Amino acid sequence: MTMPLPAGAPATLREAFAHIGTVTTPSVLDMKVMALTEAAAMTLYYKTAEGTDNAAVAALLQANGREEFLHAQRAAMAVKAVSGEDFFPPLAEDNPYLADGAAPFAPVTKAALTGLAQGEFGGEALYEKWAANIDNAEAARLFRLNGKEETDHGNRLMQAAALLPD
Repeated sequence: MTMPLPAGAPATLREAFAHIGTVTTPSVLDMKVMALTEAAAMTLYYKTAEGTDNAAVAALLQANGREEFLHAQRAAMAVKAVSGEDFFPPLAEDNPYLADGAAPFAPVTKAALTGLAQGEFGGEALYEKWAANIDNAEAARLFRLNGKEETDHGNRLMQAAALLPD
């Protein structure tokens, strides 16, 4: 059963990604939205991997997807650290941002993967900003772990792009 969106959360995945990109000091709601978007990103990576016949590219995309769900879990742990509230990132079938099959995915081309990589590289700066601006050491630690892995995701995407023709 699809979990309800938290009160005040952006209505769509696209709006949620746009919102997260503007946040400098995260609220509990922002952390919940981050958990939902990171959980959705796992599915986006897996759907994207379905668009290639290159097994090495698919494996790199799926590795990113697995870590995206770990990021969702850490964002949920940050909710608990800051507010004491239990919040659990949903699997794809229960994620309100993926309701009704709303899972857009990028074409598997060198240019598309390179563009996605740039977004992932930006994720490290976003998480670092969150870590620097939150008054909770545990949440900051969790955000920094996620940020480092965002760079890993970008590097994997660049590896995958290098395996594809121009």
